[in-house]
Amino acid sequence: MDAQITLNSADLKIYSPNQNIFKFAVSENPTTPNEWFAQRYPDQIKKFGSPFIELHQAIDPLTVQILPVSINLDLFAGVLGGRRELGHHVIYYQAEMDWYFRDSDEIYKTTSAEKLANLYRALMIQCAQDMPGNVHKLNLFHEFRSDKTSRAVVQRAKSILQADQSFFSATSPNQRIRGIELHEKLARKFVDELLNCEPGHILMLQDAYTAFCNLLKQKELEPLKRSDFKSIVVPLIRDQFSVALRNDLVVDGRQGVRGWKNMRLQTQPN
Repeated sequence: MDAQITLNSADLKIYSPNQNIFKFAVSENPTTPNEWFAQRYPDQIKKFGSPFIELHQAIDPLTVQILPVSINLDLFAGVLGGRRELGHHVIYYQAEMDWYFRDSDEIYKTTSAEKLANLYRALMIQCAQDMPGNVHKLNLFHEFRSDKTSRAVVQRAKSILQADQSFFSATSPNQRIRGIELHEKLARKFVDELLNCEPGHILMLQDAYTAFCNLLKQKELEPLKRSDFKSIVVPLIRDQFSVALRNDLVVDGRQGVRGWKNMRLQTQPN
């Protein structure tokens, strides 16, 4: 900032959501940093307010110099969440303290705080490059792109973009490439499509577990411990068929076999 600049409250401007937010198209040339981000992130502007406080000072009768002097961390934390119209989406999955982005295949994949900081800095430099000559670019290029500010934006985004465990639950439409909920989703398919209630039959726990492990292998999912299989599948069978896991079944003369009475395993689904 120039040493001779003195701040006057009348010269400090913020961008109001109802100011010109629908006036500009992204193809038009923005005249201020606030306009640049308002064109691209109108939803975030409505929710979090002006990207910057800007200092507007007349340097001659025809020219106003514009300098962004303070940054809205909440707004830029929201910006990291992506642009809905482009299909971009980023979340912070609190249950695992990890970042996820939605890829072009609609599947969420992990990313890192460092990559998000790089994205933020890239947006700031792109804005600076698009600004006309009367916009003072020092803060856009240097101060607001510093490691300190970048880390602060990403840290703030943890709370603003936070998603709870239901985001990747077994009943959620959101999918990721790895996660225990994938096993539960497959377990629901296993119970729905492979099991039938049929009098006179016995489904041994070991046979059910072996069939499920084969499904996991087909889907290229990580193996599941037998104890974890039980914790997922036993409640599903009980809820769907009202049949409990028993420890006293007799199969081929063997006593104390674990399994389900009057349940049958069908052929595997596609």
